[in-house]
Amino acid sequence: MTFWVKPRSSIEALPEAGDLVRDLLELFYEYFPEYEGCLGFSQSPRRPRYLFLYMEGPCGGLLPSAALFLKDLLENAFPGAEVRVYGKPWP
Repeated sequence: MTFWVKPRSSIEALPEAGDLVRDLLELFYEYFPEYEGCLGFSQSPRRPRYLFLYMEGPCGGLLPSAALFLKDLLENAFPGAEVRVYGKPWP
């Protein structure tokens, strides 16, 4: 699964998100410790500075409740941005 965060318009840009995403992942791991070390992220260096949060390491996917929780975290952290999810949660 990959979560793509992008600004709603091409004029806007996302802020530098490294520290914020690390905090979000820390919170996510508190609720879903089984995914510790399974998520990575990157942010494009140029405007509009898209953010990608993706599965890495030994994990192949997220359960639906974990995917929804993570999507909600991203939507709340980046108000006004669009969060798209690619891939499907495990059934």
